[in-house]
Amino acid sequence: MGIARTGTVTRHGESVELTLERKVTADAIAVWPFLSESRELGLWFGTYAGDPDSGEVVVSLTAEEGEATSAVEILDCQAPERLAVLTSDEAGTWSLEVELIDGGHEPGSGTTIRFTHHDVALSALPDVAPGWEWYLDRLVAALGGHPMPEWDDYYPALRDAYRAR
Repeated sequence: MGIARTGTVTRHGESVELTLERKVTADAIAVWPFLSESRELGLWFGTYAGDPDSGEVVVSLTAEEGEATSAVEILDCQAPERLAVLTSDEAGTWSLEVELIDGGHEPGSGTTIRFTHHDVALSALPDVAPGWEWYLDRLVAALGGHPMPEWDDYYPALRDAYRAR
């Protein structure tokens, strides 16, 4: 059995909003460093250089081939609940948001990680969405100390699932 599409797509003309969620057993306060601290972020996505307090950093993607980097403008940071950024690289400018929704005060109630990529070109969705599915599963693996998922399990396998919308 292959990887299944989990994202929801909301169409706005020729662009869409892609939303993905993952439920983890860790509390939001334990998940937050995996979004905000270079070392933990580097375990699944990329490390950054610069001072986040300045509102801008440069992220070097650790899972990509070659030396992929993105300039990141931090639009909103409300630890440990919400991070909204604009990334800029050769692929263009992307508006990204992550919300951590704490499951409650009971031990093991966990956290829902809600990731949203705003304003994705409809034509790019089949290529962009599988990457975010993979990255979020990498985040879950990093949080649990598990092996990283293989890119080849996601792409091109999920391409058609997002083409069908």
